Amino acid sequence: MPVILIVDDSRVARLSLRRMVSAIAPDAEFLEAGSVDEALSVVAGATIDLAVIDYNMPEKTGLELAEDLRTSAPSVRLALCTANIQDAVIERARNLGMAFIPKPPDTAVLTAFITGSAP
Repeated sequence: MPVILIVDDSRVARLSLRRMVSAIAPDAEFLEAGSVDEALSVVAGATIDLAVIDYNMPEKTGLELAEDLRTSAPSVRLALCTANIQDAVIERARNLGMAFIPKPPDTAVLTAFITGSAP
């Protein structure tokens, strides 16, 4: 059973994403956070398999969280799920080994990430 971290400052976006992911991976366990600092607190001492992270959040970006997670949990598969589709953001995410999922998330793209078939 995979443990999936969903990080987005919008509660509605987290609920929507959780609903979509639950349809793809019904046996998944979820951890949720509304900010980078909350996410770091939530994952302290937890083992997560996947993380779907928004880019635009208060105080720190999702890419800053990804950098922290790469250090503390290098084997976690990460995806940046954002409406910010600037080439520089996408390139930086890919340089961190993250999948890129544009918002609103497409089911096929999200499925590819969850199942491990995304680049």
